[in-house]
Amino acid sequence: MDLNSIKEQDKQADIDLDKEYGEVFFHWKFFEFAKHQRNEGWYFWAGLVVVLLLVYSIVAADLLFGFIVILVTMILILFNRTNSEIDFRITEDGILINRKLYQYKDLKNFYIIYNPPEVKTLYFEPKSILSPRIPVALEDQNPVKIRELLKKYLEEDLEREDEPVSDQTSRMFKL
Repeated sequence: MDLNSIKEQDKQADIDLDKEYGEVFFHWKFFEFAKHQRNEGWYFWAGLVVVLLLVYSIVAADLLFGFIVILVTMILILFNRTNSEIDFRITEDGILINRKLYQYKDLKNFYIIYNPPEVKTLYFEPKSILSPRIPVALEDQNPVKIRELLKKYLEEDLEREDEPVSDQTSRMFKL
């Protein structure tokens, strides 16, 4: 299969998605996790923290804590390696993330945190307390136009002025 036939199949899949979920108002792609620039110093300090936590777990005779430190370290390393590209669409019926539709009726609200160049994120809050918040990197999209459109379908949470603490922490420590 050559490159042109793959592109044709992708175009056909996009047309099929458009028919299935109504008109697509916005469509862009972004990476699942922000790619941070880490220098050698970052790796040195991160490694030192892990070693110190492991030494503490041995001294405190808390093997469970040591196991958790190792597990979290391995998870962070795996997340660093797997950073897939997300296909995102805002449609008539809801938001579409990699072919998974979140209907507007299942979403409580949305909010935009826009402090470029560090933070350009659109967040959706599901109605279900079991579903996590849905962050969407805005990339080069116009947040004003997206906000205007989404207000037709969802309530905007104007009280949220800062990004969630978990996202701030992740960005601060380049995780």
